[in-house]
Amino acid sequence: MKSGGILFFLAAPFALAIGCGSSNNTAPGGGTNVCSAPPAVDGANLLKECSSCVTSGSCQANAPLDACCTWVAQAHDPLADGIGLHRYSTSDPNAKPDLSCLAQPAMLPSDGGTPPTVTLTGYVWLFSSGQDSAGVKVEVFKEKNPNTDGALGDAVGMPYVTSTTDMADPIDTSWNSKCSGGCSFRHYMIMNVPTDTPLVIKTSDGGSGSWATLYDYNIYFPSSAAQNGMATYDATAVAGADLSTVAGTVGQTVQPNAGLLAGEVHDCKDIRLGGATVGTTVTTASQVLYFTSDEGNPLPTQAAYDTSDLGLFGALNLPTGQPVRVTATAQCPPGAPSSVCNPGDNVMLGTYVVQLYPGAVTAISLRGRRPWQQ
Repeated sequence: MKSGGILFFLAAPFALAIGCGSSNNTAPGGGTNVCSAPPAVDGANLLKECSSCVTSGSCQANAPLDACCTWVAQAHDPLADGIGLHRYSTSDPNAKPDLSCLAQPAMLPSDGGTPPTVTLTGYVWLFSSGQDSAGVKVEVFKEKNPNTDGALGDAVGMPYVTSTTDMADPIDTSWNSKCSGGCSFRHYMIMNVPTDTPLVIKTSDGGSGSWATLYDYNIYFPSSAAQNGMATYDATAVAGADLSTVAGTVGQTVQPNAGLLAGEVHDCKDIRLGGATVGTTVTTASQVLYFTSDEGNPLPTQAAYDTSDLGLFGALNLPTGQPVRVTATAQCPPGAPSSVCNPGDNVMLGTYVVQLYPGAVTAISLRGRRPWQQ
């Protein structure tokens, strides 16, 4: 069972567009009141945990879609799979986004017993800076209340700190401009990790003073897919200097008491999706960043209104210590199950509740409807 972590980039938020308050609730440029009667998002009723809001979103003229209590912008581009990429990609030029799990997610085991455990292995990939992921501490936590409040639960297994003696990922990274001379993504291993359980993988500094803290949400290893008691997942580490360096390139400063959000939108086969829009309950759509299609060095661009084929999004300086729902929507593509949406309609691709932490990155890959989202 092979999965992988997020490889992403953050930058500063865009300037806010026109608000949608009592004094001005027209669309940008005027003419249409898009907030008094926002269009429904098809498929919202498929996610039962959305029947009550964790927190209320804020309607904006540039974010008129009410998607599971999250205000999200209209998509500008057709939804499409990432093709010919090096991670989370398909090689089929005729591939269509798989949205089948939105209508019928995989089922959790019904025996009610203790989930079997596996030994979790993988490599620690690098966010941006550095050539070697030695000195990264990897930890695994259960979610205390999955997709409800984002709080961390009990730690599982024993923390693992990577070193230069750990095997490096043999994958060819010459396509990546940051690793053209070779990068060492070090191997890690944690035993007694439960299957059939929503998990969070945390990476942080293991003593070198080089690494920032990152919480990767929406991690899940089904017992049915375990192979010889093993599961694999490539974690992500971020150098401490990267947070301020990346923000500084656009004239911004990371607030020490705020959190950073980063993520990807995938289809039900874990392929990256272009053409998705993302919103949260603590930002407007104009504060969500989208990125170029350069897989080796994706950069934020104000020309983007939705995800490129890399599926990447991010936001800077969000409030910490509270539930934050992250939701992705798109235009329903041709070939989607009729039980999910009709072509051209708005459809919810995924939604999840996380928390953000002071000076840390919260990562979330939206991978459709998860088994516990019945």
